[in-house]
Amino acid sequence: MKSELRRELVSLREQLEAAFSVETAQPRQASRAASLTSSAGQCAAVAILVNRIFGGNYVSTRVEGESHWFNRILFQSNWYDVDITGDQYGLPPVQVSEMGTLYPETRLRLPEEVASETLERADRLALKANLSITRK
Repeated sequence: MKSELRRELVSLREQLEAAFSVETAQPRQASRAASLTSSAGQCAAVAILVNRIFGGNYVSTRVEGESHWFNRILFQSNWYDVDITGDQYGLPPVQVSEMGTLYPETRLRLPEEVASETLERADRLALKANLSITRK
């Protein structure tokens, strides 16, 4: 079960990899995005796209003093925390873990907490990655 989910997420990450850019990174992270891994500053926009594809919830934590968004999804009757931008912190790029075990102090986030600028970046990223997903 978990390996099937991981395969789907790896495939999505590969599709997004070529589309990551300064234009899709969080503005305060744009210079970091250019100098570190391609996923730097992409977490919230990617979390939106993962949510559009798999459903579930937004979650966040603090990593290296920064807010980091990822997803909690229901897959084949089990809840998992998934992060496909962890490599910006030296972690594996795709992580799948049982709900609540991926990062300490994970908290649920509401859709209304997503900034309009982040939604725009997610739309740009989806377009650049040729993902045919639209806003819900």
